[in-house]
Amino acid sequence: MAYTDANGVDLSGVTGRLIQTVDLVKGPAPQAIATDTVNGHVFVLQVESSATAPQGNMYLNRIDRRTGTVTGSMQLKGFGHGLSMGAEPVGADTYLWTEVGPLHVTSDGTTFGKAVTRFRFVAGSVLDGALIPQERKFTPPGSTSGVGPSLDPVNNLLCVMYHKDGKRHFTRYDPAAAAAGSWVPVGTTFVMPAGEDVTPAVPSPYPLRKTLVSQGFTALGDVLYSYQWAPYDKENNPTTVPSEFPGIAFLTSYSWTTGARLDRQVVTNADGLTRREPEGVAVEVDPATAETRLLFGFSNAVPGTTGSRDVTIGWYPTKPAVDGVKVLADWEDLTLAAGVSPGAQPPRGRLIALAGTTYLQLRGTLTCSPGLTADSRIGTLPHRLRPTHLTRQNVPRNNNTGRCVCRIEADVHGALWAYGATSDNATTWIDLDGVSVAWR
Repeated sequence: MAYTDANGVDLSGVTGRLIQTVDLVKGPAPQAIATDTVNGHVFVLQVESSATAPQGNMYLNRIDRRTGTVTGSMQLKGFGHGLSMGAEPVGADTYLWTEVGPLHVTSDGTTFGKAVTRFRFVAGSVLDGALIPQERKFTPPGSTSGVGPSLDPVNNLLCVMYHKDGKRHFTRYDPAAAAAGSWVPVGTTFVMPAGEDVTPAVPSPYPLRKTLVSQGFTALGDVLYSYQWAPYDKENNPTTVPSEFPGIAFLTSYSWTTGARLDRQVVTNADGLTRREPEGVAVEVDPATAETRLLFGFSNAVPGTTGSRDVTIGWYPTKPAVDGVKVLADWEDLTLAAGVSPGAQPPRGRLIALAGTTYLQLRGTLTCSPGLTADSRIGTLPHRLRPTHLTRQNVPRNNNTGRCVCRIEADVHGALWAYGATSDNATTWIDLDGVSVAWR
């Protein structure tokens, strides 16, 4: 059943895309996400492989939020696992809040930072957690293992998750005061209710593990959001569970005031990724529309590799539909392939949601010189529009001996193709004005 919380988030509702299948600087999966919308950055933490480095080392990726290009990275030595992260713009710089050592090593060898710290992003640099002064580290009183920070940019609050008395605790602080070394709690502490890590009974093609895995958290106003994962239980079903399908993702919301669970839903965004593992959740304010958005990430196997992962980030809107329509990505120019030119109206695309279904819409015309004589790539969709399932539609083209329609297709990497041209029947122009196709 649909439920819209005080922030306007409906966890069962439509979702948009920020970036898709962006390769990271190292092979392992992403862990935490955050954005600096003032300076146009997406930040992604990933653990450095323990096969080549000590446990607790991470890489911090900086990505251009418009193009999906990695614009820099840092190595973080002795920081932990990347439970969560906050990004804070300060002029043209970005300061990151992350966990840091001293390190806590679990029984399975996973390493987490027991303190919180703040540092400036410097592309190409190496930051050793052991060299950060103790006065720039904070461990919540009574915390027994890993911690994680997250920023609420709307209410300007830093939320820190920590473990105490066998439960996860969440306490908020003023980020400016915390940066100056004054850690005075703001308001009450939220304590995760017992039993919230039990895997719900949901439809699944394969058996699920009985205990959910925490994949991140964030707070927005009076609502705490918890991102969790129910992996397929391959350990107890080795012959029936395929390794390339990792499990089911859940987002759960809680009232900070009452402690009650508000909603829990399966996250269906980006279901076409081949190895879809939930990684990271955050809040941002969209710089173009001023809309508050709840972001969530997924890792995916990089094609042609044996273990490298990329990152995809989707989001939930908070503004209501206007006349039944939610614009999830406004009109944006397509990047055209060599030999393809815009017609009278340049090719553009957008993403809208209507009656619970999301549609990719295209408009404009393009010309091909001297003409397409075989199936050809004609352009690339922006990250905001890229589907995770092959999307196709028939569209008008130049009429030649009665053949006046071709098929266009968009794939997971945003490649836009035109099909149907032959050596004796070239495609010289294509009309995109009628494209309105269901998108996932």
